Amino acid sequence: MRLPILKELSRETDVRHRVRELRFFETSFRRNLALTLGENGIVSRTDQSKLHAAFLAWVDDFHLHRDVAPADRRDFVCYAAGRMLAELFRHAPLSVSYIPADADPDLAAWPEGSAYASYCLSVALSVLDQDFDGAPTLSKASTDRRLWQSLRENVKNNPDYAIPFFDLLIGQTPNWQTPSLPDRRPAVLAKQIAAA
Repeated sequence: MRLPILKELSRETDVRHRVRELRFFETSFRRNLALTLGENGIVSRTDQSKLHAAFLAWVDDFHLHRDVAPADRRDFVCYAAGRMLAELFRHAPLSVSYIPADADPDLAAWPEGSAYASYCLSVALSVLDQDFDGAPTLSKASTDRRLWQSLRENVKNNPDYAIPFFDLLIGQTPNWQTPSLPDRRPAVLAKQIAAA
């Protein structure tokens, strides 16, 4: 999976806080689209009201669950990025009107999903690198077409399944039973057991 905006985000300071600002989120999201889709000749349109709705839903969820963050801050970054991906799928701000015949087949198969995942992965990896002295590399699952097909099918029924799929992409243990509950994530539960 290509993450073209990762280098640009890595040069930003304090991405962890800046991504919670609507202006930064929107600007960086649109920049990622230009790098991911536009430079491959794929023509897309972003519905600004849907993009704002996705952002606001994500921020609301972030504030609702931020009390879980101290249990495992690194894992909470992964949860928050997965939640961002879920909200992008839920609100679907992107529509694609043209895919050139010579476009990258992986990108052409699902440009919207690729653009959303590319953005959320780039945000998470830049925050993990800045705040935790290093980001994980993407797992082999990130290039598995079967995984992407499964993600596409599952998020139609429940966008929250984007969260455990996101965990698979970055090598985290997913929570398939209650993906929207960060306090039920395997990393958080393991820390609770270790502290008991």
